[in-house]
Amino acid sequence: MTRVRTVVIGVGRLGTYHARKVAADELAELVAVVDPSPERRAALVAELGVAAAESVGALEVAADAAIIATPTSAHLEAGRQALERGWHLLVEKPLAGDVASARALVDAAERAGRLLQVGHVERFNPAVAAALAVADRPRYVVAERLGPFSGRSTDIDVIFDLMIHDLDIVAALIPAPLAEVRAVGVPVLTGDVDMASARLQFSDGAVAQLSAGRASLEPSRKIRLFTLERYLSIDCGSREVKSVRRLPPAPGSTWPQIVGEPIEVPAGDPLALQDHAFFASVQAGARPLVDGAAGLRAVELAEAVERALSVPVPPDALPAR
Repeated sequence: MTRVRTVVIGVGRLGTYHARKVAADELAELVAVVDPSPERRAALVAELGVAAAESVGALEVAADAAIIATPTSAHLEAGRQALERGWHLLVEKPLAGDVASARALVDAAERAGRLLQVGHVERFNPAVAAALAVADRPRYVVAERLGPFSGRSTDIDVIFDLMIHDLDIVAALIPAPLAEVRAVGVPVLTGDVDMASARLQFSDGAVAQLSAGRASLEPSRKIRLFTLERYLSIDCGSREVKSVRRLPPAPGSTWPQIVGEPIEVPAGDPLALQDHAFFASVQAGARPLVDGAAGLRAVELAEAVERALSVPVPPDALPAR
């Protein structure tokens, strides 16, 4: 089968990772990278031997698809330019920085008749995928996603930067409409919210309690799922899943049995798995696992959290008495 000729647009830290994954994937061919930085372009030309240009308009190669890893604020424009070239799209998370832009990108892909996948890479984390496969009817979701300050993605707050991962997972698990949100956020290092906690309640009664921070000393990426039949604990970083399951009563007993349940987690690089799934979807003309509609719903939930935010006023901003 013909390999998917792919352009990576935006080759900062994450875009460079994408370029390497594309170059190594048997379903794809990395044909070019696009970035305004001459140094970044030169580094990948030297490493991977591909064409490079400062903009999509300046690129003179034939391609089938593009991976967009620009800053979030540039996703919509970069996506439109790629669609005008007839390329299928994998857009890094979040799909856009607001609902209107995300919806415009989804609509543009539909009009162009091109596939749109959103880079919610945690869905391709083998531990998350293994847990979601058995997570029957979750009623309560608790997630903690913390990390040290990296200096990246400062064009968006921590909700769109980090919490969006768990909002996407919650959206995949709970299809019911959102009923209520309560949230609090604190600026720590940037001029925007860097630490946040949110409680989301859905119309079917399910609840998600999420916390995210990008000013922590140590990273933590953990999710707990409470379903009608199981309790699942997921460590996204170590890729471990623990499960406790309720079974019918043993003979002679009136109480259900509570037993540990082994959950096998296969090996795999989430980013490589995500990009490979995108190429497979392009080749088959099949709907991606995390399509534009999923990316849009995650942005809708993130924007709802932002609207609900209560941000304490720092003491040095209070008027003197």
